[in-house]
Amino acid sequence: MNNPTVPVDDVIANEELSRRRPRHRMQEALDDALGKLAGELATSPRQVLQKLTDAALALCHSHSAGVSLLEADGVRQFFRWHAVSGRWAPLLWTTLPRELSPCGTVLDRKGAQLMIDPERHFTPLGQVPPKVYEALLVPFEVGGESVGTVWVVSHERSRRFDSEDRRVLGQLAAFAAQAYARLSSLSAEDVVHLARLAAAPSKPATRAAVQKRVLLVDDNVDVAQSLGMLLRMMGHEVFVAHEGRAALDLLGQARPDIALLDISMPGMNGYELARVVRARSGPALRIVALSGFALPEDRARAIEAGFDHHMVKPVDATFLRSLLGG
Repeated sequence: MNNPTVPVDDVIANEELSRRRPRHRMQEALDDALGKLAGELATSPRQVLQKLTDAALALCHSHSAGVSLLEADGVRQFFRWHAVSGRWAPLLWTTLPRELSPCGTVLDRKGAQLMIDPERHFTPLGQVPPKVYEALLVPFEVGGESVGTVWVVSHERSRRFDSEDRRVLGQLAAFAAQAYARLSSLSAEDVVHLARLAAAPSKPATRAAVQKRVLLVDDNVDVAQSLGMLLRMMGHEVFVAHEGRAALDLLGQARPDIALLDISMPGMNGYELARVVRARSGPALRIVALSGFALPEDRARAIEAGFDHHMVKPVDATFLRSLLGG
């Protein structure tokens, strides 16, 4: 017998993420995973989404994990599972209509969502064994446009997700955005070039000399940590702040060779911060705007504010490497 579906709000339980006692912080393991993913993006970019779901499965101790990307066929939108790990691994390339997928709600609400017994509203999940008891999903964007989600699933009532799982998945989603942007413009020549770049430092364990001192300012903690990890893998010393005043306090200690400043920040935005940083540090410092917008007027405004370059997020690793001279 088919029961009527319940409203979507009845399956969403975000308050549980804060109410539950979080397990121990997974930062060391997460940093290691992000480092390996950055290497994977450089050497085997077409495998990186699968490696990312493998990392999500392990870090969140889930039973299944995946990356779903939004696609369209004429006027119809749907999500396709482009990478899947765990018990649902045989379901790679599965599709669900946008309106019947939890991912659609996550993109609509523009934030992480914890769902308990989601098949009560998203009825197609009831036809996909094993049963889903909990699903934690985090959206990611490219150029300001929502393109997909990273998700983990528990198939047993005993595994419940918490705020630490949300934090970990948020950082993996930030990396997924970078990987998606890279893959969407990938050519055969890119693959060869990236492989050569990755092979160049033949002694990764000795990575001795710091190439540049980098000041990175972004109010999105997940994005800042993911980009900071990538910069450190390139051999740079990175100083991170999440708002303008903190960046200015850090300026004297960092003595950066280059500053990467997010444009859209509360309080002091990137344009204002660039003007102050330029006044304090002089013309030798290279200042780069990080922005989700790539229109000519956006670039022009950045240059007028004192930036030397305008870089669109998610950051292209190859362009970043060339910009830093590494």
